[in-house]
Amino acid sequence: MSAERPDPAGFAEWLQAHPPVRPYLRRLQVAAGEPVFRQGDRCSDVFVLRSGLVKIAYVTHQGRERVKSFIADTGLFGSRSAQLEGGGSPFAATCLEDSSLAVVPYPVFRAAALADPALMRTMFAFNEWLAMKKERREYDLLCRSAEERYRAFLAQEPALADRLTQGDIARYLGITAVALSRIRRRLAMTTE
Repeated sequence: MSAERPDPAGFAEWLQAHPPVRPYLRRLQVAAGEPVFRQGDRCSDVFVLRSGLVKIAYVTHQGRERVKSFIADTGLFGSRSAQLEGGGSPFAATCLEDSSLAVVPYPVFRAAALADPALMRTMFAFNEWLAMKKERREYDLLCRSAEERYRAFLAQEPALADRLTQGDIARYLGITAVALSRIRRRLAMTTE
């Protein structure tokens, strides 16, 4: 049994149409380069990306950025620890392109989801898909070489690769931009 990626556009439609949520729903337009929220911000909202591109990243104590994930075109995100514990988000969400989002407070979203069996099934499917995605990402980072990670990224996300800077791709792969440049050069030589 394979967990297929649920349709995040359905989340946006549901949020906008659901009467208990509608009074709390905010629409947000964020320009490219601007944060949706910063690392450390108290942010208990659920964000539904309706269009655009968002980077989810940690900044280490040394000031190095580590890219956790990218959300392209449609998707759901937020800091689970900030939502459940009320503290600051351990990561930042930054728009890489002009983006349109729907935003709802997590307690409102949770209460509405618990009251709607169809949405609960959708959320369960989304959580299964997300858990499998995270497990694959952990495996890639822990068990694959940098070149294998890059090849897999290109195979799985060819359209996304064209929208990202080489620096962001390198930080997502857990390598330096110089290392990525060497990998790209080596791969180009083998395809000639």
